[in-house]
Amino acid sequence: MVVALLAALIAVVLALRTVFAPWAFPLPGQPRLTGYWQGEISYSKTDSRRVLLRLNYNENCDSVCGMTGGMKVCGAGKDASGDVSGEVRNWRGTRFSVSPYLPRSKGDVNIEHIDGTWKGDNLRMLARTAIIDSDGAWHSDQQRPDPPEFVMHRSSEAAFEAGCAKG
Repeated sequence: MVVALLAALIAVVLALRTVFAPWAFPLPGQPRLTGYWQGEISYSKTDSRRVLLRLNYNENCDSVCGMTGGMKVCGAGKDASGDVSGEVRNWRGTRFSVSPYLPRSKGDVNIEHIDGTWKGDNLRMLARTAIIDSDGAWHSDQQRPDPPEFVMHRSSEAAFEAGCAKG
């Protein structure tokens, strides 16, 4: 009797997760927004960098929950890695945003925020960037236009962990 009650309680909790966060806890066989992603962002014709993203469901929340995770930007001899936080913009999670917490790279382009759309195994990402001077200042006359939309595809934990390693 206790085992059956415990099993029923677990089933209810899992069902509620699927109802309230289908982007993180989909029905069997359906894709999820959470997980590992990889793509390439072009800052200019000669400056493209690989972006690795890990999105996790935020278990530490009070009401509507968002995401946490990690991000790595690789290339131009200025590899960076850090954390991200994010939130879904609709119930299904097809629209979302991510704020990276990467070390500021002085004299280089820095990703400040990303808005995304999700469909299956593809993310369409639109980043807002800022160029920080070598002295750490931001000047409006030195900013480039934000990079064009870029696409990310489903990836793996191994690829994320390998990060910016060559090879």
